[in-house]
Amino acid sequence: MNRLLIMEFADNESSAFDDIMNMLKKYPDFRKYTLKDEAILSLPGLEIRPERRKIYSNSQEINMTKKEFDIFYLLAVNKGRVLTYEQIYQNVWNGDATGGESAVIVYHIRNIRKKLSSIPALSIQCVRELGYCMEVETEESE
Repeated sequence: MNRLLIMEFADNESSAFDDIMNMLKKYPDFRKYTLKDEAILSLPGLEIRPERRKIYSNSQEINMTKKEFDIFYLLAVNKGRVLTYEQIYQNVWNGDATGGESAVIVYHIRNIRKKLSSIPALSIQCVRELGYCMEVETEESE
């Protein structure tokens, strides 16, 4: 019968952890698994997990296409900063802008806004003829 033991140690308990791990090394069938730390970007009402390419609101996943996620994540990590159509295109499509990229970006932004419409603290602002900026309303600004 296989058994699983999960233990959590505080930072100041490293010697206890080391003692237990040294004792368990005596058992050749013992396997140690560790959890990889995952980066999480938190915005009001949202949790973004870039390694999984997932966005959650109140533990519910918000489904986005690959391009929608890439655009949204780019705006989120640059919140408060205006990104030009060219910058968005270069980062998401990995190519040089040719001048017609704004229409495709507008299309994706429209879809992203619909999917995030239930999160009032976030807004993607259009800066006319330039690009987009994600605005995040904080408690201090209310």
